[in-house]
Amino acid sequence: MSFFTRSRRRGLLGVLALASGTAVAVACTGGDGAKGEPGLTGQPGPQGTAGGPGSSSGGVDGGSILTGACTQPCHTFGGVVDQWRFSNHSHPQENLIGGGACGNCHGIDGLQQRVANKYVVAADSGTPVNVPKGHMSYATTAGPTGEIGYGGATTIGLIHCTTCHDFNPTNDPHVVGKYVAGTAAIRVPGGATDTVLLEKSPVAGAVTGQPLAYKAANVCVMCHKSRKDVTSYITAANTISSIRWGPHEGPQTDVYSGKGGFQFAGLVYGTSAHAAIGNACVGCHMSPVAANANVPDHTMKPNVAYCKSCHTTYTGTDFDIQGGRSVVKNALSELETALNNTGLLTRSAAAPYSALSDDDLADGQFNLDATRPGGNAGANFTLDAATAGALYNYLIIARSKDLGVHNPTYEKQLLWDSIKQIKGTDPVSLASRPQ
Repeated sequence: MSFFTRSRRRGLLGVLALASGTAVAVACTGGDGAKGEPGLTGQPGPQGTAGGPGSSSGGVDGGSILTGACTQPCHTFGGVVDQWRFSNHSHPQENLIGGGACGNCHGIDGLQQRVANKYVVAADSGTPVNVPKGHMSYATTAGPTGEIGYGGATTIGLIHCTTCHDFNPTNDPHVVGKYVAGTAAIRVPGGATDTVLLEKSPVAGAVTGQPLAYKAANVCVMCHKSRKDVTSYITAANTISSIRWGPHEGPQTDVYSGKGGFQFAGLVYGTSAHAAIGNACVGCHMSPVAANANVPDHTMKPNVAYCKSCHTTYTGTDFDIQGGRSVVKNALSELETALNNTGLLTRSAAAPYSALSDDDLADGQFNLDATRPGGNAGANFTLDAATAGALYNYLIIARSKDLGVHNPTYEKQLLWDSIKQIKGTDPVSLASRPQ
């Protein structure tokens, strides 16, 4: 009898003995053997019951964009958040806000505070009006105008979703679990008759501002402006004692509206056809993105394809349509040189302030220029209204950084008049004053 057979019989006897209650002195089983090779895969089973219909990619169901829950249209690759990261709004916004007015635009809750009529003013200096409509200037007892201070508490500059959009527990996708199209309302009323104010009063002595109605772009106006009421800012005698004299950076509304520059007495100022663009800034800078459920592009980068909807014969790929930007760039360069020759421009951060160098004049970075205290005379300049106005006009066009795209007619008119004021002769960069 083989060993395998003998072992098997002893195991079987042990089992039988235990079953009958008889004590049998034999081992019932041995240890586990080695694991054998896996067997062959069996035949597939029958198909299961079909599941319910799913949502289409990027589709909208009952107003909710369902794909990936709250990832669409915000957190997908190339979605709103990625677009915002490529915008200038994602860059550090005056990281240390500190006191003063900076937080009104650079604080994450700057718009929220202003729309709620929350601000700070010096004691007994005057009473601001129309702050919820964006007006930051007000009449004071000490001088012609003051400027409201930031009413929030943040000290770090940050522009994010909640800066422009009124997210709250009823519509925040992170709270409700999904994005519902059309519920991310902007903080500033954007109806057809809703207005915001530009700091440009119609007559001297008034601090009322200039009403504008740009629908969805009303939210842009709240910050993209000079913050100076040029009507009262330019006086009969203007002392240039600081590199910060003049309009704040980013005065695009002053230019686009055709209202924010220093307008010379006796001359007529117009505006271009761009003023009729629907939703103004939003129309050019936030075209709907078809691949993102037609949500507006949050890079805020203008698209030349939008320009071609009107400039139908233009075949170029940049914004120098009809050579307009080249013309304005040449005129800005002519005015920059004339102002520099007069000792009014610098790029120095501190004294002694030097005039622009040849490299500065050639680099085309007009927005980097600042006013030069002291200048050629070695003392603070005191400028008459017309000369100060020409300097102011240079700065709002340079700092708008559009080279004529926002309002070509108005910008060329301001440049013509300002060059003529400083040089005493007609510009060589412009064939004539636009009408």
